[in-house]
Amino acid sequence: MLHAKSKISLIFLLIVALIGTLLRSAFLITIPFEFQNLVHAHSHVAFQGWVYTLMMLILIDSYLDKSQIKKRRYLLQFNLTTVVIIGILITFSMQGYGLYSIIFLTLFQLLNYLFIYSFFRDTKHFLNDNVKPVSLLFIKTGLWLGLLSTLMPIGIGIISSKGLNGSEIYNALVYTFLHLQYNGWFLFVALGLFYKFLENNSGFYKRIYAVRFYFLFTISVIPAISLSMLGMSFSNYILLPAYISAALQLLALFYFLKSFYGCLFAVLNKKSIWFRILLITFLLSFFLKVTLQFLSVFPVFKDYAFNNKSIVIAYIHLSMIGVISFLFLAMMIEQKWLNLNRFNMTGNIFLFSGFISTELLLLFIGLTIYYNPAALSIGSFFMAIGILCLILSTKKNSNN
Repeated sequence: MLHAKSKISLIFLLIVALIGTLLRSAFLITIPFEFQNLVHAHSHVAFQGWVYTLMMLILIDSYLDKSQIKKRRYLLQFNLTTVVIIGILITFSMQGYGLYSIIFLTLFQLLNYLFIYSFFRDTKHFLNDNVKPVSLLFIKTGLWLGLLSTLMPIGIGIISSKGLNGSEIYNALVYTFLHLQYNGWFLFVALGLFYKFLENNSGFYKRIYAVRFYFLFTISVIPAISLSMLGMSFSNYILLPAYISAALQLLALFYFLKSFYGCLFAVLNKKSIWFRILLITFLLSFFLKVTLQFLSVFPVFKDYAFNNKSIVIAYIHLSMIGVISFLFLAMMIEQKWLNLNRFNMTGNIFLFSGFISTELLLLFIGLTIYYNPAALSIGSFFMAIGILCLILSTKKNSNN
């Protein structure tokens, strides 16, 4: 059943890509919705429709047995979450942040709390193991960061009610929320799934370095919020935590690479070509992401990192597509939820072409080298075509 549900996650990803294409085409055609409302719908369906639902399915399949899945009614939770996300898509597209969209967001958070509680309860036996899986350390930390991020919309709502939309405190809360989502919750779960892959396939990685990576990355995640705010008027007061967190993350990256050096490629040689490409792209994107965060503390790069919208969007897409989405797609192949057929090959070619072309175009726009809105639209549409092909490559029959 889980493999069939994963198609729903891919459909949400297709919707995200189509909305992205529409947003890129706004300067070329008249779109039937408010631009900013579509931006909100795009981001919420990306986070909650694509990443969250697939994360939920992979975690269930990786750590729980069939009796636990049935007892906690995880599939019912998934179905209810799907209905709520459809409501989020419709209400945000129509009204942006308003009464009905906030109601659906609240319902989503309640279901999210239920899932996290159920997952923690059903995996507590791992705490009794003498050597706890590194993968689960990352995943449970990610879920805690996800819970912490749910406090931010409360503050955003209070600030909005006081008429302070667009103020620095409002933006600071929004940046904190986004940081805890894609630099915290989703990223930690993705890293946990990477180590779960190693545990399942060889059981061999250098645990001491993996634990050091986990420790350094975890203690840096909260002070790293300051890295998102260096473009604000109070940036001089948060330089110290910004420098410390950037240095800690760079050191953590060193231990991350050491943790699997010498064993990863022996495992990858046994895998399909597209699994290898997706996983290596995830690793390269993660390396680039951490390096760019480190460079953003230097004045010569700060203006590009915080005042250049195209560069910011390129960075967010690097995180959400290059790191998280490509890792999740690799895990779908590993779970045998995707057929390695011509649809899969065609889909990956279009997806990679669209991703690389839009990243380069956003970079060129940010550096004022080249601007072509039509090319951006085409790149986004390529990703949509690729995702549609991946949907067609999903398994019709599976034991999962």
